[in-house]
Amino acid sequence: MEPRFLVTVNDNPPVIMCEKHAQTFEKIMMVGQIPCTIYELDEGEEQKKCHACNLVGDIMDNQPRIILPN
Repeated sequence: MEPRFLVTVNDNPPVIMCEKHAQTFEKIMMVGQIPCTIYELDEGEEQKKCHACNLVGDIMDNQPRIILPN
């Protein structure tokens, strides 16, 4: 199973991310000079799903659609 990471910014609640999303998140925070904390979860906790990966379906379902007149 792919490693999972616990990611947090300031006093916000932590989020679980896969390695790909955690790396991207870290780069964004570095560019924005925003301090963040990333912990790798233990092997027993890896069954938890990445919150970012789980949002893809919701984002796709809620995308704005342009309806053009005929």
